[in-house]
Amino acid sequence: MSIVTVTKAIKLTGKSHATIYRHIKSGKLSKSPDGGIDTAELIRVYGEFKPEDSNKDKKETPKSIKLNVDEIYQQEKSDTEIQHLREQLESLKSQLSKTESQLERSQEKEDKLLQLIENRLPPPDEGSVVSRLKKKFL
Repeated sequence: MSIVTVTKAIKLTGKSHATIYRHIKSGKLSKSPDGGIDTAELIRVYGEFKPEDSNKDKKETPKSIKLNVDEIYQQEKSDTEIQHLREQLESLKSQLSKTESQLERSQEKEDKLLQLIENRLPPPDEGSVVSRLKKKFL
């Protein structure tokens, strides 16, 4: 295997600078006499190397940005729910209006029927269908 610098070892393993030096100091990872680290030693301690491209993409997003993204998502979700609730409210208002007008018509019919029962309405005029039927059959 080949000998690499600590910087290259960091890139190959994806470990931090502090971790590499801590493991060297504790004896978990050994350095070669020239100060480099054998790649076989890196594989023994950390396993197979990570592709270098994935290490570039691995940069963590700061927590504040993650929180902002989460807050934006939650806000959009809330906005969608609010819009849905507004639509439902408008639908219910429309249904209520229709129901009120139906109730009003029903009340008018009931009033007319009560007036007929109580003979409060004037008798039908002579030309009405009811009058003609009464004359014909009575």
